[in-house]
Amino acid sequence: MIYQSENPLQLPVLDVSQPLNSSSLSSLAAACKEWGFFQIINHGISKDLYTKIYSLSNKVFGLPSESKLKLGPFSLLKTYTPHFIASPFFESLKVSGPDFAASAQSSADVLGEQDSEFSEVLQEYGSKVTELSKIILKFILMTLGDGFETKYYDSEFKNCHGYLRINNYTPPENLDEEAEGLGMHTDMSCLTIVYQDEIGGLQVRSKDGRWMNIIPCEGTLVVNIGDMLQAWSNERLRSSEHRVVLKKRVNRFSLAFFWCFEDEKVILAPDEVVGQENTRIYKPFVCLDYVKFRESNEKGRFEKVGFNVKDFAGAVENPMMMSENGSN
Repeated sequence: MIYQSENPLQLPVLDVSQPLNSSSLSSLAAACKEWGFFQIINHGISKDLYTKIYSLSNKVFGLPSESKLKLGPFSLLKTYTPHFIASPFFESLKVSGPDFAASAQSSADVLGEQDSEFSEVLQEYGSKVTELSKIILKFILMTLGDGFETKYYDSEFKNCHGYLRINNYTPPENLDEEAEGLGMHTDMSCLTIVYQDEIGGLQVRSKDGRWMNIIPCEGTLVVNIGDMLQAWSNERLRSSEHRVVLKKRVNRFSLAFFWCFEDEKVILAPDEVVGQENTRIYKPFVCLDYVKFRESNEKGRFEKVGFNVKDFAGAVENPMMMSENGSN
């Protein structure tokens, strides 16, 4: 099957090493509202670090399936997602913060890997993207109102945490056209920072249903808004559906960092963010409850379509969900 896509999407590029000027703030606000995606430069993460992570991760993904499944869904750690869970062509290793080194080493120990370099480089990377997430989130809050980054960061976001997913996409051997490496979905995070290699394949869905390519550009990272921030902002920020399409007969590597509210956080848009003239779109909900909802509804599904934060916590319940849950 061919997955039709439009011309490359021209996303704004934000220099995160500099304070936001009025022009950059305006571009960022428009991107967060329309697409929920933008790109960043001067983020302080070297190409050499990505090269190290890629090389070391390839060793892990190159191990026999029986070895990797020691970390799989039925293991104690559950850090490895094998093929045929999210997609036939996708596998992933999760590394949790804030102690990324300990998380990575726990997986390495199970695999019998004695080299500490893997855990060391992931600790370095995890620490860098954690600090980067704090900067980006404050910039995003600035788009919602004057001084909102000061007013709401500490009270709402200071307990956020993050985790990494190292992703390996293996296209089918008989790939003649295009294959869907990871189906349409939204992220559950507040925000996600993505490194994609030169192979590309990341696509975002427009509000009118068109698929737009996000072309890799050396030195840039892709940032997207997640469901938690969409709900907290009362949809002033957009969590867009996106997917990965495989177009070449070579493996695709990506590294995604998910910055999330703490599990016990009750997500409720502040009145000032909602605005006096606007309707509250979401009911308050506990972060972990939404994560469990998504995981239970997506387990074993290649097509992750139809379940998002509005299905779970929309102020007016989805009739289909009411029927499934036995609500009245």
